[in-house]
Amino acid sequence: MAIKRSKLQHFMNTTPSTTPTYSLMNLGITSLSIAKNPTYLEEGYIADDVGTKELESLAPEFSFEINVDDTDPVSVFLTGLEWEDKTMEDVQTDIVSVQLWQTPTGTPAAYPAKKYNVSISVETIGDEALKTLKHSVKAGVRGDAVFGTFVPSTKTFTATP
Repeated sequence: MAIKRSKLQHFMNTTPSTTPTYSLMNLGITSLSIAKNPTYLEEGYIADDVGTKELESLAPEFSFEINVDDTDPVSVFLTGLEWEDKTMEDVQTDIVSVQLWQTPTGTPAAYPAKKYNVSISVETIGDEALKTLKHSVKAGVRGDAVFGTFVPSTKTFTATP
């Protein structure tokens, strides 16, 4: 059975320096991809005619464009990072990816989720004349993801022990 894109949702922590506030990444975003950016170890062994290729590591990265909207918490957060030319620890937050097609557990419903610590780069701002202002954004994953569950109704993430 095919799974619709709307069943994989992402929530960005828009208040990383305080208690987390997870905001749905949706308004103004028409496409979002997570590139895994694999690195392979390639070896050729002396008794083989064909090389060996082993997946060595991943360096995931979220990539998306978002229309600037002063009513959307994600857009407001990103616009602040861009305007203030923030870098290093000032652009770190987290994004939770939630598999809404899975069977939830508990009450309220908790879905399988992965929390990624990320470093946000607002790479461009602008667009063509007469069009909505846009940000082009990349969020590089910092270290291993934390697995757990996410409750969309309360916007809370709980790590799996």
